[in-house]
Amino acid sequence: EIVRELAPNCSSSVLTRLRREGILTAVDLAGLEKDDLRELGFTMLERSRLLRWARDTDGAPPDPNADFCQGPRPTSTWSFSLQSPADTFDSRRSMSDFPSNMRQRDPVMDRPSPEEEEDERRLDEVERKADFWFSLVKPSRGSQDREFAIQRTTSFNEEVEDLRENVLEGLFDLTSERVKHLYNRMKSRRPDGCVNLDALRHGLTRCGIPDLDDDALNRVIEAVGKARRVRTSTKSGQPRDIQLAEFEAVLSRLKLAQLLTGSCPMPLDKDTLGGRRAVLGTNHVRGTLMAVDYNSQSATALRVETRAFPEFFFGHRKASAKPGDPPIVRWVHMAGLDLTLLLALTVKYSLHPLGVEDVLEQCPTKIERYGSHYFAALEQLCLASPLDGSTPVQVHGRHVAVFCSGPPLFDTILTITEPDHDEKEDWPGGSIRDAYSAGDNWVERLQERLQAAHSRLRERRADFLMYQILDLSSDELVKVTRAYTTRLSVLDEQPHLTPQGLQADWLSEVQLAQLQWAVVAR
Repeated sequence: EIVRELAPNCSSSVLTRLRREGILTAVDLAGLEKDDLRELGFTMLERSRLLRWARDTDGAPPDPNADFCQGPRPTSTWSFSLQSPADTFDSRRSMSDFPSNMRQRDPVMDRPSPEEEEDERRLDEVERKADFWFSLVKPSRGSQDREFAIQRTTSFNEEVEDLRENVLEGLFDLTSERVKHLYNRMKSRRPDGCVNLDALRHGLTRCGIPDLDDDALNRVIEAVGKARRVRTSTKSGQPRDIQLAEFEAVLSRLKLAQLLTGSCPMPLDKDTLGGRRAVLGTNHVRGTLMAVDYNSQSATALRVETRAFPEFFFGHRKASAKPGDPPIVRWVHMAGLDLTLLLALTVKYSLHPLGVEDVLEQCPTKIERYGSHYFAALEQLCLASPLDGSTPVQVHGRHVAVFCSGPPLFDTILTITEPDHDEKEDWPGGSIRDAYSAGDNWVERLQERLQAAHSRLRERRADFLMYQILDLSSDELVKVTRAYTTRLSVLDEQPHLTPQGLQADWLSEVQLAQLQWAVVAR
């Protein structure tokens, strides 16, 4: 009915595709993005109407008296949003971390009011209280937790057949689309649209958080409700229900508390990672993070160790020193795949499940856009022998993954590097395993450039830093090609002819170099 009202001229094939994809309710339709609507076959005008309806009505049925079918309304009377401020995600607070898990405001035309900024500040304070969130999940429930884990998946100690569908999307997907979908489902459980305790419990359980008792949920609602109590409290002083931004805060903080206290069921055994640890070992896994916060004025680097995890994951980066200074950009780097840290970053920064799956499975070189954010992966080859050609060429393989927040702020970038777990199988003649992250020299070079006194790199946003990472990583490939050119020139000058023909060792090395060069070219 909604499609017929908003797009009366759409073809029957579009309706068939909607049914085939399981898009049967208003909530399902409201969760679609522009690219999804294009693939389904809607025209540009129809997409515009559907997107405007989804944003303005939050998935509610259209007003039968509204003139949706007569084209767009005049600009002077067009309403950009029918949601109350408390029901919308705010980009200033969320983009201070990455990426916007909320509706992005235009920094000039849609600036939050002083009351909204005060609400955001109060909610930030609640989010920072790591001990409070730990107290809700830390007590072990013994068999209850184990039973819950078994219900979610039966292969936590083995490699999951479909990691993304069975685990990442169910337990760790906190993208804006998923959070809004869950919130709408919770609101639909009551005629008045309020999110009560049972609805909140249902939404949290769908994200892998075991049932919390009424006392714990009341403490949660009381804590987040303080952020808006001054303007929306009832006569009894209790908040009316939980809003969208508050639900996102509750969900992300409880999930982080689960991960950092070890009470969260894991998709893989973190000691084996589906057999990967047997191949790579653990020497390259540092269990720490490197973070650099910078703008055009300064850069601050810090090493985030275990004792600082609560402050890092539950807190927010500092604001710029002066009101007129550019916003802070944050670069977070993880050397070696630590599963707990990767999933914690996934929750904190709302990473897309497809990108996280690509990190775990070490996907081939690619660049993708997921929503408003970007993901890149590189199969990196690093030189492990002298460049002068005095010895046979040796290389080691690395896998580099990059997440970058999208428009309008481009304020966060995450990088994850580790040895290539298929290197020995793919590289002719075997390779030298880079067990100590020697191939991550570009990380130190980039950090030095950011901290230089008059760094031009700091004048740009996170997207430019992403280009620099791709450039520095590909520079290693140039070194490899030069090493082969130099080594083959040295071999060509060496005496290699004998009365019996070519020297066996010389011929063997040339043939091996030819096979290896084919891999480099690929």
